Amino acid sequence: MSHIIVTGVPPDPNAPNPSENAAAPRLEINNLIADEKQFSLYIQGLQRMYDTPQTEGASHFQLGGIHGLPFRPWEGSGTTQVAGSRFGGYCTHGTVLFPTWHRPYLAVYEQILQQHAAEVAKTYTEDTAAWTKAAQQLRMPYWDWASNSVPPAEVISMAQVTITTPDGQRTPVPNPLLSYRFNPIDPSIMATRYRIWQTTLRHPPSRTPDAVSDVDEMVSWLQMDQEWIRDSTFNLLTRVKTWFAFSNHTAGDEGSASNSIEAIHDGIHVDVGGDGHMSSTSVAAFDPIFYLHHANVDRMFALWQAINPDVWVTEGGGALGTFTLPASTRQNTDTDLTPFWNGVDTYWDSTDSREYQTKLGYTYPEFEGLDIKDPAAVQAAISTKVVELYGDGARQNFAFAAAAAPTVSASAAEL
Repeated sequence: MSHIIVTGVPPDPNAPNPSENAAAPRLEINNLIADEKQFSLYIQGLQRMYDTPQTEGASHFQLGGIHGLPFRPWEGSGTTQVAGSRFGGYCTHGTVLFPTWHRPYLAVYEQILQQHAAEVAKTYTEDTAAWTKAAQQLRMPYWDWASNSVPPAEVISMAQVTITTPDGQRTPVPNPLLSYRFNPIDPSIMATRYRIWQTTLRHPPSRTPDAVSDVDEMVSWLQMDQEWIRDSTFNLLTRVKTWFAFSNHTAGDEGSASNSIEAIHDGIHVDVGGDGHMSSTSVAAFDPIFYLHHANVDRMFALWQAINPDVWVTEGGGALGTFTLPASTRQNTDTDLTPFWNGVDTYWDSTDSREYQTKLGYTYPEFEGLDIKDPAAVQAAISTKVVELYGDGARQNFAFAAAAAPTVSASAAEL
């Protein structure tokens, strides 16, 4: 049986210069919006994913459904939910695999988005080479909520965005970042309270069919949490030194007085969703902002990974389980990251996902110009960058003094 194999964005076979095949950076969403060509291709690529029939594995619906509902196999990975699992999606929340599982998840969404962008680029009648290059460089944008907890209007409030279309004209088009419209609402969702809403919503003020997103309330929640988000992020990157404390919300912080990457991530889901889709693990990935949020989660993972180059996945429990993993499963670096195929009959695992720049074809702006083969130099450069981005004098002195102190070991109860 053929299925989608997760490769990330492959190198450009027509690039005359090998340096042009280096991993392209995922851009912060504000910077992507400022790039006319990439933003225009991104919007059109996203709309094409929405327009792909929901029965196809490369559709936005099917990709969103990997995370939670409809609790069905994606691309032939499993047949029915395994016995001993208390959650029917594939996502590994509350476990040591939370950061590494989401890495190929974003990569497959990114690879399909980029494929659409490349097809769109071919239809431009002017400056075709520049549009083709922009498509090759396009990656999933991230929303850096630690720097600015409120996304730009193009993500949260504008019903239309203006892009350059293939005829060369600046054209207002419906904004696919605002929400996703189900076509139709899947029967699995009909069994939940979300069945009454034809589109994804953020902070709906009521549970009635005519509810709409309450952008002002969402912005208020996000603004209220800005200091907590920034401080928690800075502490995470400078004080947390073990995989258990970093990776998930189950293990606890091991005395770091910080939050795990998953705990910070959880708070932002709720701030964005309110009573809407982003607040529910089962339906969050249908909202397009999910991918901007998780791209930044992965970026924080990449930054932490660079600062702690010798730390990687340590074995832990299975929490609720997943569509393919019973709750009793002990998870480690060799656990299959289902449903993400890396071959005809094999899956990605956490070891594979460690070298994301070479194996999945993307990087982040903080790593541009750095020699990834020199981990000590990368560690020093990224540590400095983290302070520049998220620190202030008081936080810096406190965090680095605490980081030098002995780390509390994980207890058996945390595993």
